[in-house]
Amino acid sequence: MSNTGDALGGSGSRNEREDAPPILGLHHVRLPVSDVLLSRDWYCDVLGFEPMLDFEEEDRLVGVAVQHRVGVTLGLHLDPERAGALHGFAVVALTVAGPVVLAEWSRRFDQLGVEHSPMVKDHGGWSMQLADPDGVIVEFHTFGHPTSGDA
Repeated sequence: MSNTGDALGGSGSRNEREDAPPILGLHHVRLPVSDVLLSRDWYCDVLGFEPMLDFEEEDRLVGVAVQHRVGVTLGLHLDPERAGALHGFAVVALTVAGPVVLAEWSRRFDQLGVEHSPMVKDHGGWSMQLADPDGVIVEFHTFGHPTSGDA
């Protein structure tokens, strides 16, 4: 296993990174939740995801997959302890087209009574945050190029 690249302080060379097989995209993000149905409903009702798949074990719902029409898929899996450990941590960052669309999201959250941060402009563009039912932070960002301070 090679180290990360020089830009991140590792010793891996650019050729080692360029020789890596291709990755086509992000398949899904898996999030621990304390209440599968509550989280499913929140991601669907608040963020516009649609239910795709239920995961059951011994007649008990232990997870769901939800997908947004743009193709972003989240797996929400029952794991209250891990969900609690991620409280206040930004796990998911979604991209929107620009500040006008971000303002539309802000209005939507206001209409739904969902608490969120104000829109802020920083080195990567505009952003806004809100917390899911377990307090995991979901970020919205406009297109921009993050800097080393975003890591």
